[in-house]
Amino acid sequence: MPLFVEELTKAVLESGNARTVLSRAAATALNVPATLHASLMARLDRLGSAVKEVAQVGAVLGREFSYELLAAVAQGNTVELDGALDQLVGAGLVFCRGTRPMATYLFKHALVQDAAYGTLLRAKRQELHKRVAYTLEERWTENTEAHPELLAHHLQEAGDWARALDHWQKAGEAAVARAATREAVSHFSSAIDCSRRLGDVSGGGERMTRLHLAMANALMQAEGYRSERLGKTLEDARLAAANTASVELQCDVALSLAPFFYASGRNHDYLTLAEEQIATFNGRLPAAYLSGLWATKGIAHLNRGEPALGEAALRKALVLIDRVDPSRRILLAGADQRVSTQIYLSDSLTILGFFDAAVEEKERLVRTFDQLDKPFDLAWYLLAQCELCALLGQYEELLEKATKIVKICERHGYTARRSGGIRWRGHARSHLGELDAGIDDVRESMVLWRGQGVVFHTPEKACELCDLLLRAGRIEDASQMLDDVDTLVFDTDEASCLAECIRLRGQIAASRGDLTGAAHLFETAIFTARRQQAKLFELRAVTQLALVLARQGHVHEAATRLEAVVHTFNTRYPIVDLVTAQRALDVLSC
Repeated sequence: MPLFVEELTKAVLESGNARTVLSRAAATALNVPATLHASLMARLDRLGSAVKEVAQVGAVLGREFSYELLAAVAQGNTVELDGALDQLVGAGLVFCRGTRPMATYLFKHALVQDAAYGTLLRAKRQELHKRVAYTLEERWTENTEAHPELLAHHLQEAGDWARALDHWQKAGEAAVARAATREAVSHFSSAIDCSRRLGDVSGGGERMTRLHLAMANALMQAEGYRSERLGKTLEDARLAAANTASVELQCDVALSLAPFFYASGRNHDYLTLAEEQIATFNGRLPAAYLSGLWATKGIAHLNRGEPALGEAALRKALVLIDRVDPSRRILLAGADQRVSTQIYLSDSLTILGFFDAAVEEKERLVRTFDQLDKPFDLAWYLLAQCELCALLGQYEELLEKATKIVKICERHGYTARRSGGIRWRGHARSHLGELDAGIDDVRESMVLWRGQGVVFHTPEKACELCDLLLRAGRIEDASQMLDDVDTLVFDTDEASCLAECIRLRGQIAASRGDLTGAAHLFETAIFTARRQQAKLFELRAVTQLALVLARQGHVHEAATRLEAVVHTFNTRYPIVDLVTAQRALDVLSC
């Protein structure tokens, strides 16, 4: 509004007829942008055609432009150019910084630039953009190589779709490399627009598929796995890939669809898709792609509460990865496929109760990780370290790693990974004497994660929060959290933490004094864990059942049942859950 008032004042002074100007302004008070635009255009017209043309060239260059580039593009008399610029500065439409020829100019407001740009006819505008692109390529090569989006913009506006596409794609790839994922999304979107304008030229289907997949990868990092734009982009990729003969591209699309299916709790649908891909293209797919299909199958099995099937599939994936040169690996959920595959394999081993193998898998990842220069992969790697620290009760180190994850993700905009970092920070705090702060962190993690509407991993995070709430005596809050999880996973095949949810229901019942109901729920949790072969969850449920049985006076039965489970584990590591169970057993055996 200040710019509108300023333009109104200048119009009054320049016309000398305050009554007429003010009455017109009042009549258009509800349409300030149009009035302001007309006022700015009138002022440009009054400065004369030569000055207006200089303003138009500057507007094509951008809100801010250098004298050197303007002079190169304008191709006019230097004296006339300098005079025109002085008039624009004197009229208050443009600011000048420095002295010519090193000066830079800035339109006073974006609306001033828009007004000057809007006066250009389409043909003249395209001609100027073409001239800018040519000048940048000829005289500012280093700048355009470092910032391909500058050249891409002018080529696109000049109607040179093919060359604009190439430079937008380079700009998107460069943005991904420096972890500027939101910029990457914008650049790939522009590249896709150029590709559409080119139509079905040679290789168009493959190029369009690759562009959509590149944008999908950036969207996963920037917006999470259930973004609406991600869903549309993946569907566009699928349609484009269907019109190509490339099995790699069709597999790429299937792999990119995996997180989207997980996020909506449609794991069986993804298993069907992955199995079709393996059956159809098994002999024609490179090992990296085949490994990706097995890995994503394994994750889908984990989500369904089938850790044994998940572990088997993930092992096949790692065997295949070992045959692949690191330079030929592919991305899986936005990260290097080895990193994500090893993390999920370790998770499956932990749930199955193979603690030594799980720890060793995570330690192997730590030893072999070489992507410290890639922030997204680094965040995954640190998450693996957090899981290891939590498993072994190393809470000081856990806090340090989790804090690093949060900083990386805040810097680069990784919403999903940031949620994981905050969750582990809360876990550490809760064990370091800051229970309330830990609860706040884990709740924030839940809010971030569920803000994306995703199903997978939500029960796991909810169980973590419920455990802390119960430790704080906040029984009703814990109960409500489990109710919310039940609602979320209803009508999906998400069952990764089903036994845990039932166990926590048992703890809530025990906290309310309903020992009979608690015992029944713990027995159900044990049955569910055994059916899923989830020995970690069975250990937790039996530990809680033993405490309830002892409260009911069945101390011998409690000790016998707990001992039978504890002795099935053989590990050289101080696993937190096993240490807790052993302490309970020691108390019961006294």
